[in-house]
Amino acid sequence: MSEKPEKETVSNSGGTFLSVDIARFALDSANVGIWILDAKTREFLPSDRTKALFGFSPEEDMSFEDALRNVVLENRSTVITAVESAIKNHSSLYIECPVVIPPEKKHRWLSITGGFSSTDLNNDFFSGISVDITEQKQNDLRRSRFIGIVSHELKTPLTALKAYVQMLNNWAKKQKDSFTIGALSKVEKQVKKMLNMINSLLNLSGAEAGKLHLTKLTFSIDELISDVIEETLFITATHKIIMSPCEPIPINADRDKIEQVLVNLLSNAAKYSGTEAPIEIACTLKENTVTVSITDQGMGIAPDDIEKLFLPHYRVKSKETEKVDGFGIGLYLCSEIIHRHNGKIWVESEPGKGSSFKFTLPSS
Repeated sequence: MSEKPEKETVSNSGGTFLSVDIARFALDSANVGIWILDAKTREFLPSDRTKALFGFSPEEDMSFEDALRNVVLENRSTVITAVESAIKNHSSLYIECPVVIPPEKKHRWLSITGGFSSTDLNNDFFSGISVDITEQKQNDLRRSRFIGIVSHELKTPLTALKAYVQMLNNWAKKQKDSFTIGALSKVEKQVKKMLNMINSLLNLSGAEAGKLHLTKLTFSIDELISDVIEETLFITATHKIIMSPCEPIPINADRDKIEQVLVNLLSNAAKYSGTEAPIEIACTLKENTVTVSITDQGMGIAPDDIEKLFLPHYRVKSKETEKVDGFGIGLYLCSEIIHRHNGKIWVESEPGKGSSFKFTLPSS
């Protein structure tokens, strides 16, 4: 079979034929940079546009290490881990990272997508594209600030409403008014759901602005899991939650933030699985690292969606998920919270066979 020519011939309206490198023309027009990385030797071949995105001129040499040095220090290890994992597992890559452009030290956000050109494990050429998404990130930040302001204003009256509901509930119990007790219980559930949503939005605003503050204390992770299961069953009583035996494990962390991670993962498991299928929670300790897993038997997640699952505002699009409410911020917040605690979070899933979300934390 003959090889395809690198260039294709196209005709303009005047009938003059132009020889154009179609792929290069399209990429240049879209301001997209391309690159190739030898998975064995780590030899890096960037296009001129890729060099420019990382702050280099076309005449300058730019190695893979040079590119990494211009990634913001806080994000550098995440980028390295993602690239090494993609190469090791022969899988696709998608990351978003900020870079510092010398000499003005301006910040620019890039999305980097890559993968191997074939499934052949002997293929050593890892290639992809780089795109400037700074404007998108700035718009996200402005939206997050707005959400933060509005959410803060909403939280004050809701907190007061919650207190009044609790007072009325206590009064109804003294009066032994079963109808009022039942009605107030439903109101309290909805207030708690609203407060959880507002807290998520506030944390989103802080995370995207780099201001997700932690207040650490020492507590037992197994006790927190039990409390969250009880709270989840109070709000969502349609599912059966099974907790595997877990020994008392002390950790030093922000209790409220870790509680939010557990609530998000449990509520997701409930939303994306049938009411008859149980949700299982396990907690183990190995070499000073706590691993918590939440496993459901729901619809599962496709491989292409897994790599983007922890990005802000990303939601899996399918006929099944169209019926599920959400903003696409829960898993992003979980990821930010766990990473701020020097832990890891990931998912193991297969379409139609359920999902297992796992995260690690250092033990005390």
